[in-house]
Amino acid sequence: MPAPDDWGRQVLACASTGAYPQLSWLDGGPRGRSIVGLSPAQEVRSDDLAVVSELPSGYWLGWLTYEAGVDATLGRAPQPRALPGVCLRRFDGLLAWGPAGVEHLGDPAAALGIERQLESAPPWMPGPWPLERLRAGVAPAEYRRRVEAVLEEIRAGNTYQVNLSQPFRASFTEAARGGPWCHAVAALYHGLRSDTPAPLGGLLFDGDRALVSNAPETLMHWEGGVVTSSPIKGTRPRGATPRDDQANVDALLASHKDAAEHVMIVDLVRNDLGRIAAPGSVVASGRPELVTLPTVHHLVTDVHARLADGLGLGALLAALFPGGSITGAPKIATLGIIERLETVPRGLYCGGLVLITPERVSVNIAIRSGQCDRDGLTVHGGGGIVLDSDPEGERLESIAKVRAFDRGESC
Repeated sequence: MPAPDDWGRQVLACASTGAYPQLSWLDGGPRGRSIVGLSPAQEVRSDDLAVVSELPSGYWLGWLTYEAGVDATLGRAPQPRALPGVCLRRFDGLLAWGPAGVEHLGDPAAALGIERQLESAPPWMPGPWPLERLRAGVAPAEYRRRVEAVLEEIRAGNTYQVNLSQPFRASFTEAARGGPWCHAVAALYHGLRSDTPAPLGGLLFDGDRALVSNAPETLMHWEGGVVTSSPIKGTRPRGATPRDDQANVDALLASHKDAAEHVMIVDLVRNDLGRIAAPGSVVASGRPELVTLPTVHHLVTDVHARLADGLGLGALLAALFPGGSITGAPKIATLGIIERLETVPRGLYCGGLVLITPERVSVNIAIRSGQCDRDGLTVHGGGGIVLDSDPEGERLESIAKVRAFDRGESC
Protein backbone atom coordinates (compact mmCIF):
# COMPACT_ATOMS: atom_id res chain seq x y z
CA MET A 1 0.00 0.00 0.00
CA PRO A 2 1.38 3.47 -0.89
CA ALA A 3 2.35 5.84 1.88
CA PRO A 4 -0.15 8.71 2.39
CA ASP A 5 2.07 11.20 0.53
CA ASP A 6 2.23 8.84 -2.49
CA TRP A 7 -1.49 8.46 -3.15
CA GLY A 8 -1.52 11.68 -5.18
CA ARG A 9 1.18 10.34 -7.46
CA GLN A 10 -0.89 7.21 -7.98
CA VAL A 11 -3.92 9.31 -8.97
CA LEU A 12 -1.78 11.19 -11.49
CA ALA A 13 -0.48 7.89 -12.83
CA CYS A 14 -4.08 6.77 -13.43
CA ALA A 15 -4.99 10.14 -14.93
CA SER A 16 -2.07 10.05 -17.35
CA THR A 17 -3.29 6.80 -18.93
CA GLY A 18 -6.53 8.36 -20.17
CA ALA A 19 -8.47 5.35 -18.88
CA TYR A 20 -10.65 7.45 -16.56
CA PRO A 21 -12.24 10.31 -18.58
CA GLN A 22 -14.37 11.36 -15.58
CA LEU A 23 -11.68 11.12 -12.90
CA SER A 24 -12.56 13.55 -10.10
CA TRP A 25 -10.03 14.46 -7.42
CA LEU A 26 -10.35 17.04 -4.66
CA ASP A 27 -6.79 17.45 -3.45
CA GLY A 28 -6.05 18.61 0.08
CA GLY A 29 -2.30 18.68 -0.51
CA PRO A 30 0.33 17.05 1.68
CA ARG A 31 -1.22 18.27 4.94
CA GLY A 32 -4.90 17.98 4.10
CA ARG A 33 -7.55 15.43 3.21
CA SER A 34 -7.89 14.29 -0.39
CA ILE A 35 -10.82 12.47 -1.99
CA VAL A 36 -10.92 10.75 -5.38
CA GLY A 37 -13.44 8.95 -7.54
CA LEU A 38 -12.57 7.26 -10.84
CA SER A 39 -15.81 6.15 -12.56
CA PRO A 40 -19.11 7.73 -11.47
CA ALA A 41 -22.38 5.83 -11.24
CA GLN A 42 -24.38 8.94 -12.22
CA GLU A 43 -23.69 12.42 -13.60
CA VAL A 44 -25.94 15.48 -13.38
CA ARG A 45 -25.19 18.31 -15.84
CA SER A 46 -27.19 21.52 -15.95
CA ASP A 47 -26.88 25.28 -16.29
CA ASP A 48 -29.41 25.79 -13.50
CA LEU A 49 -27.94 26.06 -9.99
CA ALA A 50 -31.30 24.97 -8.54
CA VAL A 51 -30.60 21.39 -9.61
CA VAL A 52 -28.50 20.92 -6.45
CA SER A 53 -31.71 20.92 -4.40
CA GLU A 54 -32.91 17.81 -6.27
CA LEU A 55 -29.87 15.57 -5.76
CA PRO A 56 -30.49 12.23 -4.07
CA SER A 57 -28.40 11.42 -1.04
CA GLY A 58 -24.98 10.03 -1.85
CA TYR A 59 -21.36 10.88 -2.50
CA TRP A 60 -20.93 13.60 -5.12
CA LEU A 61 -17.94 15.40 -6.64
CA GLY A 62 -18.05 18.12 -9.27
CA TRP A 63 -18.01 21.79 -10.08
CA LEU A 64 -20.08 24.96 -10.29
CA THR A 65 -19.15 27.79 -12.66
CA TYR A 66 -19.11 31.45 -11.71
CA GLU A 67 -21.69 32.25 -14.38
CA ALA A 68 -24.18 29.72 -12.98
CA GLY A 69 -24.01 31.60 -9.70
CA VAL A 70 -24.40 34.97 -11.41
CA ASP A 71 -27.48 33.85 -13.32
CA ALA A 72 -29.08 32.59 -10.11
CA THR A 73 -28.15 35.66 -8.05
CA LEU A 74 -29.48 38.06 -10.69
CA GLY A 75 -32.70 36.03 -10.99
CA ARG A 76 -32.42 35.42 -14.71
CA ALA A 77 -32.91 32.29 -16.76
CA PRO A 78 -29.83 30.04 -16.82
CA GLN A 79 -27.74 30.64 -19.92
CA PRO A 80 -25.96 27.71 -21.63
CA ARG A 81 -22.22 28.16 -22.06
CA ALA A 82 -19.31 26.04 -23.28
CA LEU A 83 -18.60 24.72 -19.77
CA PRO A 84 -21.77 23.43 -18.05
CA GLY A 85 -22.70 25.58 -15.09
CA VAL A 86 -23.26 22.55 -12.86
CA CYS A 87 -21.62 19.15 -13.18
CA LEU A 88 -21.97 16.75 -10.24
CA ARG A 89 -20.95 13.11 -10.29
CA ARG A 90 -22.28 10.49 -7.88
CA PHE A 91 -19.88 7.73 -6.91
CA ASP A 92 -20.82 4.49 -5.21
CA GLY A 93 -17.59 4.78 -3.25
CA LEU A 94 -14.73 7.22 -2.82
CA LEU A 95 -11.21 6.85 -1.53
CA ALA A 96 -9.97 9.48 0.95
CA TRP A 97 -6.60 9.92 2.57
CA GLY A 98 -4.78 12.44 4.73
CA PRO A 99 -3.04 12.83 8.09
CA ALA A 100 -5.60 10.50 9.70
CA GLY A 101 -4.87 7.72 7.20
CA VAL A 102 -6.91 6.10 4.44
CA GLU A 103 -10.74 6.10 4.51
CA HIS A 104 -13.31 4.25 2.42
CA LEU A 105 -16.41 6.41 1.85
CA GLY A 106 -19.72 5.00 0.67
CA ASP A 107 -19.85 1.42 -0.54
CA PRO A 108 -16.78 -0.36 0.92
CA ALA A 109 -16.32 -2.62 -2.10
CA ALA A 110 -16.44 0.33 -4.53
CA ALA A 111 -13.97 2.34 -2.44
CA LEU A 112 -11.67 -0.66 -2.14
CA GLY A 113 -11.84 -1.02 -5.91
CA ILE A 114 -10.46 2.50 -6.32
CA GLU A 115 -7.67 1.67 -3.89
CA ARG A 116 -6.75 -1.40 -5.89
CA GLN A 117 -6.79 0.51 -9.18
CA LEU A 118 -4.50 3.19 -7.78
CA GLU A 119 -2.13 0.63 -6.36
CA SER A 120 -1.86 -1.12 -9.71
CA ALA A 121 -1.28 2.05 -11.75
CA PRO A 122 1.95 2.15 -13.77
CA PRO A 123 4.90 4.10 -12.33
CA TRP A 124 4.36 7.85 -12.61
CA MET A 125 6.99 9.70 -14.68
CA PRO A 126 5.84 13.34 -14.82
CA GLY A 127 8.53 14.79 -17.08
CA PRO A 128 9.19 18.53 -17.48
CA TRP A 129 6.76 21.40 -16.97
CA PRO A 130 4.39 21.12 -19.97
CA LEU A 131 3.37 24.75 -20.51
CA GLU A 132 4.92 27.62 -22.40
CA ARG A 133 4.85 31.14 -20.99
CA LEU A 134 1.58 32.60 -19.77
CA ARG A 135 0.29 35.50 -21.85
CA ALA A 136 -2.21 38.03 -20.55
CA GLY A 137 -5.46 38.20 -22.46
CA VAL A 138 -5.89 41.94 -21.86
CA ALA A 139 -3.36 44.56 -22.92
CA PRO A 140 -1.80 46.48 -19.99
CA ALA A 141 -3.34 49.81 -21.02
CA GLU A 142 -6.78 48.22 -21.39
CA TYR A 143 -6.59 46.57 -17.98
CA ARG A 144 -5.65 49.90 -16.40
CA ARG A 145 -8.60 51.48 -18.24
CA ARG A 146 -10.94 48.90 -16.77
CA VAL A 147 -9.62 49.63 -13.28
CA GLU A 148 -10.25 53.33 -13.91
CA ALA A 149 -13.80 52.47 -14.99
CA VAL A 150 -14.30 50.63 -11.69
CA LEU A 151 -12.98 53.65 -9.79
CA GLU A 152 -15.53 55.83 -11.58
CA GLU A 153 -18.30 53.46 -10.45
CA ILE A 154 -17.03 53.69 -6.87
CA ARG A 155 -16.86 57.50 -6.98
CA ALA A 156 -20.42 57.54 -8.34
CA GLY A 157 -21.59 55.52 -5.32
CA ASN A 158 -22.60 52.48 -7.37
CA THR A 159 -20.27 50.08 -5.55
CA TYR A 160 -17.63 49.98 -2.82
CA GLN A 161 -15.41 47.21 -4.18
CA VAL A 162 -15.19 45.25 -7.43
CA ASN A 163 -13.18 42.09 -8.02
CA LEU A 164 -11.83 42.59 -11.54
CA SER A 165 -10.00 39.83 -13.41
CA GLN A 166 -8.38 38.98 -16.72
CA PRO A 167 -7.66 35.71 -18.55
CA PHE A 168 -4.20 34.30 -19.25
CA ARG A 169 -3.33 31.67 -21.81
CA ALA A 170 -0.43 29.22 -22.14
CA SER A 171 0.05 26.63 -24.88
CA PHE A 172 1.45 23.19 -24.22
CA THR A 173 5.12 22.90 -25.14
CA GLU A 174 6.15 21.05 -28.28
CA ALA A 175 7.44 18.18 -26.14
CA ALA A 176 4.13 17.92 -24.26
CA ARG A 177 2.14 17.99 -27.51
CA GLY A 178 4.21 15.04 -28.71
CA GLY A 179 2.74 12.78 -26.04
CA PRO A 180 -0.74 11.89 -24.78
CA TRP A 181 -2.87 14.90 -23.86
CA CYS A 182 -3.90 13.49 -20.50
CA HIS A 183 -0.22 12.99 -19.60
CA ALA A 184 0.45 16.70 -20.22
CA VAL A 185 -2.47 17.62 -17.95
CA ALA A 186 -1.23 15.26 -15.23
CA ALA A 187 2.28 16.73 -15.52
CA LEU A 188 0.84 20.23 -15.15
CA TYR A 189 -1.05 19.31 -12.02
CA HIS A 190 1.97 17.44 -10.65
CA GLY A 191 4.00 20.64 -11.00
CA LEU A 192 1.35 22.70 -9.25
CA ARG A 193 0.95 20.44 -6.24
CA SER A 194 4.70 19.86 -5.94
CA ASP A 195 5.81 23.50 -6.11
CA THR A 196 2.76 25.38 -4.81
CA PRO A 197 0.58 22.96 -2.81
CA ALA A 198 -2.85 24.33 -1.92
CA PRO A 199 -5.31 23.06 0.69
CA LEU A 200 -8.29 23.06 -1.71
CA GLY A 201 -6.86 21.98 -5.03
CA GLY A 202 -8.40 19.66 -7.54
CA LEU A 203 -8.19 17.90 -10.89
CA LEU A 204 -11.32 16.85 -12.81
CA PHE A 205 -11.38 15.39 -16.30
CA ASP A 206 -14.33 15.93 -18.62
CA GLY A 207 -13.71 14.36 -22.01
CA ASP A 208 -11.47 16.70 -24.02
CA ARG A 209 -11.05 19.16 -21.18
CA ALA A 210 -9.75 19.11 -17.67
CA LEU A 211 -10.26 21.50 -14.76
CA VAL A 212 -7.30 22.25 -12.51
CA SER A 213 -7.51 24.15 -9.23
CA ASN A 214 -4.77 25.40 -6.93
CA ALA A 215 -7.20 27.14 -4.57
CA PRO A 216 -6.69 28.14 -0.93
CA GLU A 217 -10.14 29.57 -0.16
CA THR A 218 -13.28 27.99 1.35
CA LEU A 219 -16.64 29.29 0.21
CA MET A 220 -18.45 27.01 2.63
CA HIS A 221 -18.05 23.95 4.79
CA TRP A 222 -21.33 22.66 6.21
CA GLU A 223 -21.29 19.94 8.81
CA GLY A 224 -23.34 19.24 11.93
CA GLY A 225 -25.63 22.16 11.17
CA VAL A 226 -22.77 24.69 11.26
CA VAL A 227 -21.66 26.59 8.15
CA THR A 228 -18.18 28.13 7.90
CA SER A 229 -17.09 30.52 5.16
CA SER A 230 -13.49 31.76 5.06
CA PRO A 231 -13.12 34.78 2.76
CA ILE A 232 -9.65 35.81 1.63
CA LYS A 233 -8.99 39.46 0.87
CA GLY A 234 -5.64 41.22 0.99
CA THR A 235 -2.63 39.91 -0.91
CA ARG A 236 1.11 40.43 -1.27
CA PRO A 237 3.54 38.36 -3.37
CA ARG A 238 6.28 36.33 -1.72
CA GLY A 239 9.64 38.09 -1.55
CA ALA A 240 12.79 36.88 -3.31
CA THR A 241 14.72 36.88 -0.01
CA PRO A 242 13.62 36.33 3.61
CA ARG A 243 14.06 40.06 4.25
CA ASP A 244 11.94 41.00 1.23
CA ASP A 245 9.35 38.41 2.20
CA GLN A 246 9.01 39.82 5.72
CA ALA A 247 8.78 43.33 4.29
CA ASN A 248 5.83 42.22 2.15
CA VAL A 249 4.15 40.66 5.20
CA ASP A 250 4.67 43.86 7.20
CA ALA A 251 3.26 45.93 4.34
CA LEU A 252 0.17 43.73 4.09
CA LEU A 253 -0.52 43.85 7.83
CA ALA A 254 -0.04 47.64 7.91
CA SER A 255 -2.08 48.41 4.78
CA HIS A 256 -5.24 50.45 5.40
CA LYS A 257 -6.38 49.64 1.85
CA ASP A 258 -6.17 45.89 2.38
CA ALA A 259 -7.77 46.17 5.81
CA ALA A 260 -10.67 48.12 4.32
CA GLU A 261 -11.10 45.54 1.54
CA HIS A 262 -11.07 42.73 4.06
CA VAL A 263 -13.61 44.29 6.42
CA MET A 264 -16.01 45.04 3.57
CA ILE A 265 -15.96 41.44 2.33
CA VAL A 266 -16.25 39.90 5.79
CA ASP A 267 -19.29 42.10 6.41
CA LEU A 268 -20.75 40.99 3.06
CA VAL A 269 -20.28 37.31 3.98
CA ARG A 270 -21.81 37.91 7.41
CA ASN A 271 -24.80 39.51 5.70
CA ASP A 272 -25.10 36.65 3.19
CA LEU A 273 -25.02 34.07 5.97
CA GLY A 274 -27.45 36.12 8.03
CA ARG A 275 -30.12 35.53 5.38
CA ILE A 276 -30.19 31.78 6.09
CA ALA A 277 -28.80 31.52 9.64
CA ALA A 278 -30.54 30.94 12.94
CA PRO A 279 -30.96 34.33 14.65
CA GLY A 280 -27.86 35.45 16.51
CA SER A 281 -25.66 32.60 15.27
CA VAL A 282 -23.40 34.49 12.82
CA VAL A 283 -19.95 35.00 14.34
CA ALA A 284 -16.69 36.15 12.73
CA SER A 285 -13.22 35.59 14.13
CA GLY A 286 -11.84 38.75 15.69
CA ARG A 287 -8.78 39.54 13.58
CA PRO A 288 -7.83 38.30 10.12
CA GLU A 289 -5.24 35.54 10.04
CA LEU A 290 -2.13 35.79 7.91
CA VAL A 291 -1.92 32.79 5.55
CA THR A 292 1.37 32.24 3.73
CA LEU A 293 1.35 30.20 0.53
CA PRO A 294 4.25 29.40 -1.82
CA THR A 295 3.55 32.39 -4.11
CA VAL A 296 1.56 34.88 -2.00
CA HIS A 297 0.57 36.05 1.48
CA HIS A 298 -3.15 36.44 2.24
CA LEU A 299 -5.49 37.66 4.97
CA VAL A 300 -8.36 35.31 5.88
CA THR A 301 -11.24 35.43 8.38
CA ASP A 302 -13.54 32.57 9.39
CA VAL A 303 -17.26 33.36 9.58
CA HIS A 304 -19.49 30.77 11.29
CA ALA A 305 -23.26 30.38 11.42
CA ARG A 306 -25.86 27.77 12.30
CA LEU A 307 -28.27 27.07 9.45
CA ALA A 308 -31.90 27.89 10.20
CA ASP A 309 -34.30 24.97 10.53
CA GLY A 310 -35.80 23.66 7.31
CA LEU A 311 -33.11 25.01 5.00
CA GLY A 312 -30.69 22.97 2.91
CA LEU A 313 -27.95 23.15 0.31
CA GLY A 314 -30.04 25.04 -2.22
CA ALA A 315 -30.65 27.87 0.23
CA LEU A 316 -26.98 27.93 1.24
CA LEU A 317 -25.75 28.28 -2.31
CA ALA A 318 -28.41 30.86 -3.12
CA ALA A 319 -27.14 32.97 -0.23
CA LEU A 320 -23.37 32.52 -0.63
CA PHE A 321 -22.56 31.68 -4.25
CA PRO A 322 -20.68 33.25 -5.94
CA GLY A 323 -18.54 34.30 -2.99
CA GLY A 324 -18.29 37.92 -1.97
CA SER A 325 -14.50 37.92 -1.98
CA ILE A 326 -14.47 37.36 -5.75
CA THR A 327 -17.39 39.62 -6.64
CA GLY A 328 -17.32 42.71 -4.40
CA ALA A 329 -19.81 44.74 -2.45
CA PRO A 330 -22.70 45.26 -2.75
CA LYS A 331 -22.90 41.98 -4.58
CA ILE A 332 -25.79 42.39 -7.03
CA ALA A 333 -24.73 45.83 -8.32
CA THR A 334 -21.13 44.70 -8.56
CA LEU A 335 -21.97 41.59 -10.59
CA GLY A 336 -23.38 43.86 -13.28
CA ILE A 337 -20.24 46.00 -13.35
CA ILE A 338 -18.03 42.94 -13.71
CA GLU A 339 -20.20 41.64 -16.55
CA ARG A 340 -19.88 44.93 -18.43
CA LEU A 341 -16.10 45.12 -18.09
CA GLU A 342 -14.96 41.50 -18.50
CA THR A 343 -15.35 40.23 -22.04
CA VAL A 344 -14.93 36.45 -21.62
CA PRO A 345 -16.63 34.04 -19.20
CA ARG A 346 -14.77 33.13 -16.02
CA GLY A 347 -15.97 29.54 -16.15
CA LEU A 348 -14.52 27.54 -13.28
CA TYR A 349 -12.55 30.56 -12.05
CA CYS A 350 -14.44 32.04 -9.08
CA GLY A 351 -16.89 29.15 -9.29
CA GLY A 352 -16.30 26.18 -7.01
CA LEU A 353 -15.29 22.55 -6.71
CA VAL A 354 -17.87 20.61 -4.72
CA LEU A 355 -17.94 17.67 -2.33
CA ILE A 356 -21.33 16.45 -1.10
CA THR A 357 -21.72 13.51 1.29
CA PRO A 358 -24.52 12.54 3.67
CA GLU A 359 -22.51 14.12 6.50
CA ARG A 360 -21.02 17.29 5.01
CA VAL A 361 -20.79 19.69 2.08
CA SER A 362 -17.63 21.54 1.08
CA VAL A 363 -17.24 24.07 -1.73
CA ASN A 364 -14.03 25.93 -2.50
CA ILE A 365 -13.74 29.26 -4.27
CA ALA A 366 -11.94 28.29 -7.43
CA ILE A 367 -9.36 31.03 -7.60
CA ARG A 368 -5.97 29.95 -9.00
CA SER A 369 -8.04 27.68 -11.23
CA GLY A 370 -8.28 27.09 -14.95
CA GLN A 371 -9.30 24.87 -17.82
CA CYS A 372 -7.12 22.74 -20.06
CA ASP A 373 -8.02 21.83 -23.61
CA ARG A 374 -5.99 19.92 -26.18
CA ASP A 375 -3.86 22.99 -26.92
CA GLY A 376 -3.09 24.37 -23.46
CA LEU A 377 -4.42 26.18 -20.40
CA THR A 378 -6.65 29.18 -19.78
CA VAL A 379 -6.51 30.63 -16.27
CA HIS A 380 -7.73 33.90 -14.72
CA GLY A 381 -6.25 36.23 -12.13
CA GLY A 382 -7.64 39.34 -10.50
CA GLY A 383 -8.05 41.40 -7.38
CA GLY A 384 -10.36 43.67 -5.44
CA ILE A 385 -10.56 47.29 -6.60
CA VAL A 386 -11.34 49.94 -3.96
CA LEU A 387 -11.24 53.73 -4.02
CA ASP A 388 -7.49 54.07 -3.44
CA SER A 389 -6.45 51.29 -5.83
CA ASP A 390 -3.60 51.99 -8.24
CA PRO A 391 -4.42 50.71 -11.77
CA GLU A 392 -0.92 49.43 -12.50
CA GLY A 393 -0.64 47.90 -9.04
CA GLU A 394 -3.90 46.04 -9.62
CA ARG A 395 -2.66 44.74 -12.96
CA LEU A 396 0.51 43.44 -11.33
CA GLU A 397 -1.55 41.78 -8.58
CA SER A 398 -3.58 39.91 -11.20
CA ILE A 399 -0.30 38.54 -12.57
CA ALA A 400 0.95 37.58 -9.10
CA LYS A 401 -2.20 35.53 -8.58
CA VAL A 402 -1.34 33.19 -11.49
CA ARG A 403 2.40 32.79 -10.83
CA ALA A 404 1.92 29.15 -9.86
CA PHE A 405 0.97 28.41 -13.48
CA ASP A 406 3.88 30.29 -15.04
CA ARG A 407 7.53 29.36 -15.29
CA GLY A 408 8.51 32.54 -17.14
CA GLU A 409 9.74 35.93 -15.95
CA SER A 410 6.67 38.01 -16.75
CA CYS A 411 3.26 37.99 -18.38
